[in-house]
Amino acid sequence: MEQEKILEIIRSSGDIGRTITEIVVISRLPRSVVRILLARLEGAQSINFRKVGMAKIYSINPKLIEAIQQ
Repeated sequence: MEQEKILEIIRSSGDIGRTITEIVVISRLPRSVVRILLARLEGAQSINFRKVGMAKIYSINPKLIEAIQQ
């Protein structure tokens, strides 16, 4: 499913995170679809973002990582 694809792209970036533009390029999905999927993942608290200038950098929620490792 596309949501898992986005989550895996973000997870593969490690602590650095990815911008929406990077996610769009890697996933080859339309920007509008990626934005909707990111909003869903944010709502599910699977990902976090931080603002750097005008950009948002998306990364995996550290609590999600801990839950997977246990």
